[in-house]
Amino acid sequence: MPLFGSELSDQSLYGTAFSVGVLVHLSVFRLGEWDGVPGRIAAFFAAVYAISSVASIYALSEDYGGASVVLMNVSALFLTLLLGLFASMLIYRTGFHRLRLFPGPRLARISSIYATRMAMKRLKYFDEVDQLHKLYGDFVRIGPNHLSVAHPAAVQAVHSSSSRCLKGPWYNTQLPAVSLLTSRDPHEHARRRKTWDNGLSFKAIRTYEANIAKCTLQLISNVEASLGRNIDMSHHFTLYTFDVMGTLAFAKDFKMLESKELHPIFKFLHESMLSVVIFGHAMWFLTFLNNIPGLASPMKRLNAWADQQIEDQISDKPDTPNVFSWLLRDYMMLPNPTPQHRMNLQADASLIVVAGSDTTASTLTCLLFELTKHPDVYRKLQNEVDAHLSDSKELQNDSLIGMEYLQACIDESMRMHPIVPGGVQRHTPPQGLRVGDTFIPGDVIIQVPMHTVNYDERSFPQAGQFIPERWTSRPDLVTDDSCFTPFLAGKYSCPGKQLALLEVRQVIYEIARRYDISFFEPKTRLSFPEDIIDGFSLHCPKLELVFSSRSTH
Repeated sequence: MPLFGSELSDQSLYGTAFSVGVLVHLSVFRLGEWDGVPGRIAAFFAAVYAISSVASIYALSEDYGGASVVLMNVSALFLTLLLGLFASMLIYRTGFHRLRLFPGPRLARISSIYATRMAMKRLKYFDEVDQLHKLYGDFVRIGPNHLSVAHPAAVQAVHSSSSRCLKGPWYNTQLPAVSLLTSRDPHEHARRRKTWDNGLSFKAIRTYEANIAKCTLQLISNVEASLGRNIDMSHHFTLYTFDVMGTLAFAKDFKMLESKELHPIFKFLHESMLSVVIFGHAMWFLTFLNNIPGLASPMKRLNAWADQQIEDQISDKPDTPNVFSWLLRDYMMLPNPTPQHRMNLQADASLIVVAGSDTTASTLTCLLFELTKHPDVYRKLQNEVDAHLSDSKELQNDSLIGMEYLQACIDESMRMHPIVPGGVQRHTPPQGLRVGDTFIPGDVIIQVPMHTVNYDERSFPQAGQFIPERWTSRPDLVTDDSCFTPFLAGKYSCPGKQLALLEVRQVIYEIARRYDISFFEPKTRLSFPEDIIDGFSLHCPKLELVFSSRSTH
């Protein structure tokens, strides 16, 4: 039965509903950023449907066949409105969007689910993006409003201090909490960054060296106990960096190197990061997941653990200031700290766990893999270490910084195994951005895939080969060093760069001076790179090595 008495009037009504859907898209959802509020959007449409249904049943049910008939017609109209909304989105994204001229998979133009599928496939998002660039070129549309740019000029255009690009919607992943990493307000980020820089300055790092050296020697002790037998260095580097992090960030000795067991927090850490990398390209879906009881439990447990570390530091202030002391001091100086301030402090505590342990462990693992794979490079490094020892210099960061070949090995490993291989998300300024000869429109999401950039022959000839000399005696193998930003560049660069390098230098120095190394299984040469996964930061598989005492020093 027609709702308003005739088929003609009903057709007009359905046409109006469809047009309203189109209008809602063009005037509302086409503008601004909506991925962070899917719950509110769903609640709004549910409320509109409920109110329309109740009002129509009350007003029309007696005249038009009862409540069930009216409800069926209202539901049909509501679905027509949604059809108009989604049809407008589809047509706009495929034919009229400002990124319509950029090449890329057709499905990527329609929905961010395409990028989510890439992230889920083999858990090697960076490799999937690399394949797209080989197919389509430097500029690839990987989402409705998302562009991946692998042109060498993109690194500085997007990440330099002068860039006007801001952080993209991926950085809403911790909301309502906001860490230094996820802070999208440039002024708020700059204010909080000063505190982090104080805790990670050269002066502060000097006070941490003794504790780092203590953990390093405990790691060496574990290696010594396994001489002649296989030892998983990926596992032991994780134990090491977590113990360092515990000492420097929370004034706690977690004794993981001693027990040789991972702290339970790592399970929640990796599960949380995995969900972020898989669904971070579809922020609306990730936000839904985080609000479903049970599904967000790994993140909640990580946050609860971080909050306990804060309470422990407040109740038992460490004698010697550590990295987290600087953040806690700022919090305690607030005249009226709000729940938001507390959540932000908790988010920073969680950030220290991720950035202070997991990333450094992966860097160490990849570097030792390359040194084991290239014994000629390792011997050359050992020669430099021996020369350093003959100078009778103490094992301090200042002296290790001067070891040119050691730093070259570190740099080359970070080039071949960038710690965030898929790159980080940025949002172009309203006036747009020029990369090389290509103009990128404003208000689009842009990402520079660091794995692809670091393997670009235009910037790094023989890019697929591990050649530390490109950073020393072979400058011809680096034609554009502005592309090499292992700790990012500009205002969003990693504040923990010097601390991470100190740990890496100390560990590799101590291993090189004492041991020769080989793979426990020859197949590791090929299987290790293949088994690396992209969990936003690099996650390494087992690295089983055999250590033996050096015959000569």
